[in-house]
Amino acid sequence: MRKKCIPITDSKRKQQSCQRFSQLVTVDDFNQLTHQQYSHNSLLSMFNDWNHFVEFCQRRHVSCIPASTTAVRLFIEKQSETRKYATLKRMAITIGLVHRFHEFSDPCNHRQTKMLLAQLRVDKRGDAKQTKAFNASHLSQIQQQLNSESSVKQLRDAAILSVMFECAMKRSELRELSFSQIQCDVIEATSIQVNINQQHYQLSSASSEIVQRWILMVPEHIGPLFRRIDRHGNIGEQPLDASSIYRVFRASETQLGLSLQLSGQSARVGAAKELAKQGYDVKDISDFGRWLSPAMPAQYLGKQVLADNERLKFKVIKPWD
Repeated sequence: MRKKCIPITDSKRKQQSCQRFSQLVTVDDFNQLTHQQYSHNSLLSMFNDWNHFVEFCQRRHVSCIPASTTAVRLFIEKQSETRKYATLKRMAITIGLVHRFHEFSDPCNHRQTKMLLAQLRVDKRGDAKQTKAFNASHLSQIQQQLNSESSVKQLRDAAILSVMFECAMKRSELRELSFSQIQCDVIEATSIQVNINQQHYQLSSASSEIVQRWILMVPEHIGPLFRRIDRHGNIGEQPLDASSIYRVFRASETQLGLSLQLSGQSARVGAAKELAKQGYDVKDISDFGRWLSPAMPAQYLGKQVLADNERLKFKVIKPWD
């Protein structure tokens, strides 16, 4: 969803906010500036990007807000020595966003900055790595290794991997998954259906059994389905966060003796590839995985031309300053 940029028009508030953003800021500062429109992970990225820019400007003894085009250009050139193009682009967006919220012109929309980013895009083409897939074979091995002596955490992790893979689930969807979205067959207790955004996903018998075992371990069937577990094996009430889900995938990688560098997106990538093997086309895969556009499934399947064409539909051409 496109966010609204509501600039600070009150002169006193604007001056106070500029003073705050001239120094290192906190995630809460960004949340307040952007009117709570962004997710926590997006706020973390903006917080890190802006503080890197502030530190650069402080070392150069130049203003960071409003920033000159030259300062932004030098900052991006310096960051390009170690950063990928996607990160540089995100940094430029963050800098521009902060300026627009303070009713300043966007220094990243200047011709010099645009030309630099265009050149870096060419120079760094192909530097982005494709997320490694967590596939059906990986899931089968994890499920087969589960036994009566497995820990509560191993049971939970196997249930998480099963649901994420078979439902092509995003991390945010997993964090928000609640007991109310789980439906068990009255006749066949180990047959479980997961409901996501008015779509229904029937889990396999192996995955249904593992999820059912996890459900029986949770004291109260209210709130989030998957929760944090402390070092003593006690199940808490708080839902998982993005870093917890990342650790689940890294733990599974260690358990399988792999070195793929799996991430929280790996099950979604693997699901798209598995569906393609079963004969689904990109449009069907997009519908199954609740993607708003076929761009990402196409990229996961190596259909780069189609992915680029789909992204163009969302690209807005803005005039340069």
